[in-house]
Amino acid sequence: MPTRSVGIRRGQAGTDVRISSRCEYGLRAMVHLAGHDRGRPIPLPAIAAAEGIPAPFLERILAQLREAGLLKTTRGVGGGYRLARPAAEVAVDDVVTALEGPLSLVGCLPDDGACERAGSCASRVAWRRLDDAISDALGGITLEDLTKETVSP
Repeated sequence: MPTRSVGIRRGQAGTDVRISSRCEYGLRAMVHLAGHDRGRPIPLPAIAAAEGIPAPFLERILAQLREAGLLKTTRGVGGGYRLARPAAEVAVDDVVTALEGPLSLVGCLPDDGACERAGSCASRVAWRRLDDAISDALGGITLEDLTKETVSP
């Protein structure tokens, strides 16, 4: 899967680093599944309604997560989606990478061939460190961690 650059856009409060809606919705769905795991599948319409995600879009997202080995599906009556691994073993980075590929703030990382200046670019060191810090942060948060967070409405 190719590397995706994270978009930086000017927002109302300044400059924002933006994650795609697909990634945001995918993580919300995965946290929902982790928090409601009762040993049986959860139907897509129930996840979509609980999380306020359009069902057709969510279906495509969940298919990607299934293909990445993060979800299991059961067809038919009583069917739906379940996590393929315990919530404590699925990091946010796993979800992001499954949906977006490896994230990078600039196009020259991690592909050295994407830029003719890669071997001599001093600023590339800064971008690499920032990419590594983001990856480490997302890799250090599990779905189980997120289910334990208290969120105010």
